[in-house]
Parts: sequence; structure tokens; C-alpha cells
Amino acid sequence: MTAVKTVLVTLNVHGIGPEAATQSETALHGRDAHGRYTYGGGLARVLDMLRRQEIRATLFWPVFEAERCRGLLEQSLRDGHEAASQGNAFEDLSALGDREGELLERARDRLAQLTGSVPQGFRYTSSAFSPRTVPLLHQLGYRYDSSAIDDDAPYALDADGGPGMVELPWSEGLCDATHFSRRVTQDRAYAHWVEQGDALLAAEGYACLTLHPRADNGVGRAARLQKVEQLLARFRDAGAVFASCKERAAAPPS
Repeated sequence: MTAVKTVLVTLNVHGIGPEAATQSETALHGRDAHGRYTYGGGLARVLDMLRRQEIRATLFWPVFEAERCRGLLEQSLRDGHEAASQGNAFEDLSALGDREGELLERARDRLAQLTGSVPQGFRYTSSAFSPRTVPLLHQLGYRYDSSAIDDDAPYALDADGGPGMVELPWSEGLCDATHFSRRVTQDRAYAHWVEQGDALLAAEGYACLTLHPRADNGVGRAARLQKVEQLLARFRDAGAVFASCKERAAAPPS
């Protein structure tokens, strides 16, 4: 067990992109428009919370969403948050075949144009990787991936075709969407987060909290964010430090 306890606060910036990948934007209404909450206040509220907590997080941006949130993207950069890639527009990487490399390169380059720096990290949770994904990410200069849930602690990706790259796994138990997609209460979601976070920090000294700014399966609403702040205070009291993904990827193995 390591003496250092590190918490990564990560945000998957999802608005209407998951729905718009398979249907017309004009068709989104009612329940299917929860993603619009991201643009109308959800993302701004999460950024305000991170500012209050003085935490620099890692925001994973699909290009589709970065194009629609340029003002908030720029605000996140001014606040010192890391901008990492989440691909282009929620395509199924495993189904792209020979087009996968082209899409990943185009997404990296466009996010670099929007942010002024080349992203160092990648996350994709909309579909499965293909056998080529990690080697392609390595060729594109990525230093880490954060898409896997197959371990509790960071590990090297050398054997997966990414020499020198690091995997920063996320935890379903520490993801807001895991619980709110099942319509649990804020208190019940918080109880799940506490159980998972306490156990991971005790066992591995590493925990990755994953949030979304949406209204349905995310924490964009004020009542849910109060529970997130309560959780962050608990981690602090346990002696944990907060780091961005690129900072943890650059650290020596624990």
C-alpha cells in the first residue's frame, strides 16, 4: 500500500452529443434534451464548484462538444484545467476500420486548435477500442489513456502497443452516471461514492472520480453538486491530494 493518496477529478463533457450521434439534433426534445442542460448552466456550475474547491481537473472534450462550448472551454483553460481528448463526435471506434487513425488525428488536431496546446490524454467510453486504438494513440503522441476499467491503479501500456504510455483507469463506482442513470437519490449516490473512494484510497492510494455536466445522469444540478463537494472534503480530510491526469501520468509508478 502506498502512503500517497491521489484523487483525479475528471469531467466527461457531454451535452447532446451522445444522442446527436444517432439522430437529428432537431429531433431532440423532452427527456432526450437533458444534454442541453450542459450548455445552459450545467458545465458552468461544475466549473464554479471546482473553482471554489481550488481543484484543477481534467476535462475530456469530444470535438463535437468543444465546438459548442467555446466560451466554457476557454473558461476552463483560464481556470487551469487540463483539456484532454474524447475523440470527435461519439463514433464507434471499433467500427471505423482503416478510418480510425484519420478520425483520431483529426480530433486531436482540432482540439489543439481550439485550446492552443496538443492534448496529452485520451478517454473514450462510448464504444469499445479496436486492436489498433492504443498503437494509434501512441503514434499521435498521447502520453496516457483513461478509458479502461480493468484495474484499480495506473499501469503501463507497453504490452498494448503504447510504449511509454500510462493507463489511468476510472471506476464505475466513482462515476456519477453509474448511479444517476438508475435514478438513485443524491444521498444514495453519495454513499456509493464514499464506499468506493475510501476502499480505493486505502488499497491503492489512487481514485478517479468521473463526472458529467448533464441533468439526467450527471451532476450539473445544484443538489447533486453539493454531494460532490461533500465527497471532495472527505477525500481531503483523508489526506488525499488532487492532481490532473497529466500530472499523475508523469509521476513515478506507485
